[in-house]
Amino acid sequence: MTWQELVIALARAVPKGSITTYAEVSQWGYGKRNLNQPVRSLLHGAANSGFSVLTNRVVGTDGTLAALPGGNGPQRSQLSAEGIEFLVGGQVNLGKHTPVTLPQP
Repeated sequence: MTWQELVIALARAVPKGSITTYAEVSQWGYGKRNLNQPVRSLLHGAANSGFSVLTNRVVGTDGTLAALPGGNGPQRSQLSAEGIEFLVGGQVNLGKHTPVTLPQP
């Protein structure tokens, strides 16, 4: 699995105004829902190559945003602008926004 393949999958399956989770990406790419470190590496590769608009749509299974060195302000701003609602604690409201399941390649 490469970050380029992930970018294609996110572009096709997770449009503006929707989200998916690290677990969904892990299931799609590795057949297991709990391989967060490889998923983080793929997301960082994609974001560092100019695809942060797509990678920002991936959140934790509890709706938490990415723990980035510079903070998660840009991710939150983008998702808010796309109509994603947040709970008081700062997580995505998963009651309103069901994570997208990525189709198997």
